[in-house]
Amino acid sequence: MGKKLKAVALALACACMVPFAFAGCGPRDQGGGGEIGEDGEYIPKPDSKEAQVKFWISGDDIEIDVFRKLTDSFNKQYKGLIKVNLAQKTAQGYEDMLSQSLGGGTAADVFYVGDSGYKSYAEKGYLLDITDYISKSQSYKIEDMWSNVVTRYKYDVNTYLSGTESGRYYGVPKDIGPTVIYYNETYFNGAGITVISVAAEDLDKFNEGNFADDRGNTKNKLGITGTVKEKGFFNLGGKWYFNNQVPMSWEETVACAKMVQTYMRDTLKISQGYGYFTEWWFNYGWSVGGNCIQQIPSDAYDCGYYYDFTLMDNTPNYIVADDVKEVTVNNVKYTAGQIIEYKDKIDMSGYAGHTTADGAANYGSYKVSTEVTALKTEGKLNELPSQRRAFAEFLRIGPNKNSKGETIYMDGVECYNIAPRPTDVGTGGTDAGKISEFEWGNFAMLVDGRWDVTSFRKNIKDFEWDVAPLPMYKTYYEVGDDDIPAGKEVGDIKVHGIEAGHSGSVALCISKNSRVAPEAWKFIEFVGGEEGQKLQAEAGFAIPLQKKLANSEVFLQPDKAPRNSKVFIRATEYEQAGDWWFLQDKKWIDGWAGILNDDVRNGKMTLNEFYVNEKYKNTFTLLEKYTKNK
Repeated sequence: MGKKLKAVALALACACMVPFAFAGCGPRDQGGGGEIGEDGEYIPKPDSKEAQVKFWISGDDIEIDVFRKLTDSFNKQYKGLIKVNLAQKTAQGYEDMLSQSLGGGTAADVFYVGDSGYKSYAEKGYLLDITDYISKSQSYKIEDMWSNVVTRYKYDVNTYLSGTESGRYYGVPKDIGPTVIYYNETYFNGAGITVISVAAEDLDKFNEGNFADDRGNTKNKLGITGTVKEKGFFNLGGKWYFNNQVPMSWEETVACAKMVQTYMRDTLKISQGYGYFTEWWFNYGWSVGGNCIQQIPSDAYDCGYYYDFTLMDNTPNYIVADDVKEVTVNNVKYTAGQIIEYKDKIDMSGYAGHTTADGAANYGSYKVSTEVTALKTEGKLNELPSQRRAFAEFLRIGPNKNSKGETIYMDGVECYNIAPRPTDVGTGGTDAGKISEFEWGNFAMLVDGRWDVTSFRKNIKDFEWDVAPLPMYKTYYEVGDDDIPAGKEVGDIKVHGIEAGHSGSVALCISKNSRVAPEAWKFIEFVGGEEGQKLQAEAGFAIPLQKKLANSEVFLQPDKAPRNSKVFIRATEYEQAGDWWFLQDKKWIDGWAGILNDDVRNGKMTLNEFYVNEKYKNTFTLLEKYTKNK
């Protein structure tokens, strides 16, 4: 990903995952007319009637209850000055309703905007610029919040870039919901897998024998023989262990899923039980530095670059070795553990680009720069899989047989059969379907966001569950390796990618046409402040925006499931938004994503057939439209 793209924490938020809320238009005379002072205080207009702020919301019972409490508390605090009127609406058609009301100039005061539509609404002038309100606020402190969440809402409508100094805020995050692995611990135990909870930085102390993990268990108490390495799933002394604080490698994920799936089917007789399910390729591709879009420098465009579609790019990626302090590639400095960016690893002098459908044929013809090749030879860079290899790994989790009984391969490797087809997941692969499958005990592991916690706490009664980090790319030194360096041994990490994944968030926005904008801001400020964030965190469906609050018992809640909530905290540090927020809209995604989630993931189309599909190839032409007029 280019540096300007990379500066943006890109996120997923759709109606079925994080409920949308909107504000309807108020009466002609809404009262108000106040202003925000230099120190952020609300200054009402003399003799003004109580300002009426309309807030429409849609969500489950728990979220609605939280926001009723928030609204009541706010109205009590500002009695006689501001009153927020909350109206509950159904989720069906909310995005269409918002778009139509904003376009017609009838939208009301406060509403949520999903990140997939945020940039488009800002460019069309639908959203009020609230940057000055934020700078004056004494309680909504950007500097105390997760920067990769806040910057996704800082947008420059002129350059179409996010997170830059010239960007403005047309909304602020309501909360943040990172993705993790939810797992059925009762199934793990039944399959003969012992769960431990040891952070990587504590493994040396744990291996001494008497240091207790977060479950209160020591290595000696558990009877573990041998040295526990930085692995998520492993065998020691003939016994299997799962460390819920260390990411599994791709291979460990498959092995763990197969082991628990066998137990589910053979012992529990759950004939359609699966060990794993995820809808997201992001953590696979991003873990090795790949992406579906790259920013390519070019003098042919006024903006100095264009976007290339690189979902199936098969050039290796490279990461600075852990024992190397610094390297320079294409005049850019990289330090240990940083992945070389696409525009720096490729020899751009021979880059033909995928700017047209015919450009798809250029995959494989690009050369890694001689600079990168030399650093790799010197041992300063480690080679990582290509984006295509990572994408294929994600697709391999599905069934290994199609409807005709034929074996399904992804780039020559038989699929793992640890996850069902999307069409077989409850209601056709929607959030409701996969959530229900986990609650019913049909999935042993589910990759999804923090928003699932409220439902799981309410509905899961028959088994224990917890959370673990997303898988990442890792390889280890093995018996027989002749290149094990001094200080390393069998089982230590040989080459690794980075932890990666996406998080969900929605923006709280004010209509450009609101007659009570200062009053609407005070409500948003309240929701994003400590009281509002506490109520949401206590309900379980969100992580507080403030880092200090997120790291307190207000969120961690050690007496409630999941016990390992610190995994969400770590994930929030590095997770970004999904590809639907890379550009002004997601029209460039709709074509290929539809084919991917239907034909490819359901076993009706091979990866090579996907690669030459017209909707896939048309993406190159669509992407050109995002730069040609700049």
